[in-house]
Amino acid sequence: MKIAKYLKQVLAVVIVLAIGVGSGAYGAYLYHHKHPFGTTVIKTLSSVPKIVEASSTGLTIPSLVKQYNPAVVSITTQGTVYGFFGGPITQSGAGSGMILTSTGYILTNYHVVPSGTTSLTVTLSDQTTYSGTIVATDPNNDLALVKINATGLSTVNLGNSDTINVGDSVIAIGNALGQFLNTVTNGIISATGRTVTASDSQTGSNETLNNLFQTDAAINPGNSGGPLISTDSGKVIGIDTATSGQGQNLSFAIPINVAKSFIAPYVGNL
Repeated sequence: MKIAKYLKQVLAVVIVLAIGVGSGAYGAYLYHHKHPFGTTVIKTLSSVPKIVEASSTGLTIPSLVKQYNPAVVSITTQGTVYGFFGGPITQSGAGSGMILTSTGYILTNYHVVPSGTTSLTVTLSDQTTYSGTIVATDPNNDLALVKINATGLSTVNLGNSDTINVGDSVIAIGNALGQFLNTVTNGIISATGRTVTASDSQTGSNETLNNLFQTDAAINPGNSGGPLISTDSGKVIGIDTATSGQGQNLSFAIPINVAKSFIAPYVGNL
């Protein structure tokens, strides 16, 4: 993965599905090739930000975490990819998702449940697990809709990402490193309208995503598909998607309005 010399606001970033496991080893998508699993990344996770008043509306980070934790899920997958010599390889992956409806529709990234996925398990914050199915995908926008057979689930509230400004405070919740469920980080919107090129080192493919939010909230490997929440409105304004492996505090999220037309045929206008 190489940063494209910072030209034209194009960064090469790592899609933060990040926990691809092949032949029993943690594979591609790791935070940075100079930071092996279990060292620098774990040390970073131990630095928990101070809990502060979130906004003048009276919302606080603890209140938002209490509200949203039950609606954020871990997604683990098994799938088949083809190696350099064309042979099939079974790989595992892990990411995050957010529950849209009480009947089990879940929004996540396409790269969390890509083509070739053969099995999918969704784990709720209370450790309850369900087998999931892929309902629809939008690879161009890195979106996917997953369904589990459940009722009475907690759900997220979707906001209006068009009203977000640079400097707005946000929190991210997700399955950091594919094993730390419901990890919470906070920061601000660092920029809007970013274009990034994300590298998938498992397949060697690249994808370009446009009009992303940039944030300094820590989005770790395994956070893909989790919510980016405005602490001002208390609503989801983005989908955690990618992080730079070369810089610091450079992470990216898809604005939630991009996903609304994709999910509307299945869940209505949320």
